[in-house]
Amino acid sequence: MRLVDGFQEIYQGVLMIDKLGYIVACNKTACELLGISGEVIGTRVREVLPHSTMYDVLEIGEPILNNKVDIGGRILLANYKPVFEDNEITGVVSSYQDITDLDGMAQEHEATKELNRELEAIFDSSYDEIFVTDGEGYTLRVNKAGERFYGISAEEIVGKHVSVLEKQGFFSPSVTPQVIKDRKRVTSVQTTKRGQKVIVTANPVFDENGNIIRIVTNSRDITELSDLRKRLEETEKLMDNYRSEIAKLSKERIKTADIVSKSSTMQHILNLAQKVAGVDSTVLIEGESGVGKGVIALKIHQLSKRHERPLVTINCGAIPENLMESELFGYEGGAFTGAKKEGKKGLFEMANCGTVFLDEIGELPLSLQVKLLHVIQEKRLMRVGGNDYIEVNARIIAATNRNIPRLIKERKFREDLFYRLNVVPLIVPPLRHRKEDIPALIDHFMEALLGKYEIHKKIAPETMQLLYDYNWPGNVRELENLIERLVVTIDTTEILPIHLPDYILHSEGGLEKIFVLDLCTLKNATEELERQLLNKALAKYHNTYKMADALEINQSTVVRKMQRYGILKDKN
Repeated sequence: MRLVDGFQEIYQGVLMIDKLGYIVACNKTACELLGISGEVIGTRVREVLPHSTMYDVLEIGEPILNNKVDIGGRILLANYKPVFEDNEITGVVSSYQDITDLDGMAQEHEATKELNRELEAIFDSSYDEIFVTDGEGYTLRVNKAGERFYGISAEEIVGKHVSVLEKQGFFSPSVTPQVIKDRKRVTSVQTTKRGQKVIVTANPVFDENGNIIRIVTNSRDITELSDLRKRLEETEKLMDNYRSEIAKLSKERIKTADIVSKSSTMQHILNLAQKVAGVDSTVLIEGESGVGKGVIALKIHQLSKRHERPLVTINCGAIPENLMESELFGYEGGAFTGAKKEGKKGLFEMANCGTVFLDEIGELPLSLQVKLLHVIQEKRLMRVGGNDYIEVNARIIAATNRNIPRLIKERKFREDLFYRLNVVPLIVPPLRHRKEDIPALIDHFMEALLGKYEIHKKIAPETMQLLYDYNWPGNVRELENLIERLVVTIDTTEILPIHLPDYILHSEGGLEKIFVLDLCTLKNATEELERQLLNKALAKYHNTYKMADALEINQSTVVRKMQRYGILKDKN
């Protein structure tokens, strides 16, 4: 074989240029790798390889080794070495090797390593335990959560059979043998060595021949959930006790509750209430807050044939929306997390053969209005999570301080439910529209409170007049609360106007009224009045000019009188 033939058959590609950049030699492998024809001899390398590094070697006179270049999608490993004669560079020899497959394998290997690192991080960052065994039950892998469960490192667990770990008390019972036996997923509750309750789910992994090659077990700590469930059950029991106590108190209140009224309007309403008490028609009581809607509902129940059965009051605005359905209609066992195993009766079932008083019915969520309508129409209900209907026989009384027709227009209340509730409407007027009831109510509250606290007090005539003139935005409830406050806080036997709150004393257009408690000289009375007015003005304005404007006198007069009564000295 000739030397030139051997040069052409070299496995690596070789290309040579002279010091002017002309190609002087190029074998077949180089032509193939570089994508150039064999007729390049005598051609400048820049014409066929515009970005070749060979020119850099000519300029710097130093080799460039292991340089990766991309030629038409191929990755070539190129080496460039200068050729010298008598210390003068005469050309450059370059060699090329195709490493496309090797480079791809290296990249693939690196990508695999990166993926494994990522999977390892995900495996260990899982809050739940991941426990992997082979098809016979020998431990292969355990993540960091498992170390937290058992209190030892994963290295101390790997390689051991699950039966050995179970005997050592790390967990009990083991689900892996059951998976091997049944060849299907198994879920159970385990207790760990540290006393934690965990729910475990073990899944078999099969090979192409149907043999179990892995068992992957996922475990979640439910200790806190178990504790929360116990506390929820205890809270439910406590709520049941409270409901019973409230029911007892309601019954006691029914026995003593009387509706005090002298006005013809209220007499008409009470007569109508007495008539509807004898039938089971649905009643809707409307009126402002505090007018006594609840007392009228109690009276209707007390006069009805159901008076020996329960009266269950439901404040639709006080129960959270997410609890409303289960409170009203009850739930079956296991209907939701934390539910009692035996289920629970709803308030409608508790009121069976009695009366349900739906207070603040305008606050009932739209989603429950349909179900309430069904209960009223069909006389039966279905518990949350249940499949069967339960018959209920309860009389419905509803009350609201909202404008239901307006809510219907705003699509916040169902029109068909309104008509079902509004069979017998009772509209209770506010106390300001039946003032003749005020003295009777005051006498009634005074008598009850004086008997309760075993004290003796009376209302002065002028005090009674002020109470009569007041508008009572809080209605009967506000009046009752004020009378009790006066009875328990006033030391004197007679309750005088001065004992009333400022908002009642000054309710008539802001007109100031002065009340004299006892006889004194006119001079002393005048001085005392001036002293009190100046002190009040100073406390409010802290400025003598503003005080003078408020008192409608000169500023110099204010200063002089304050000096006379020593107010400046006291305040400083």
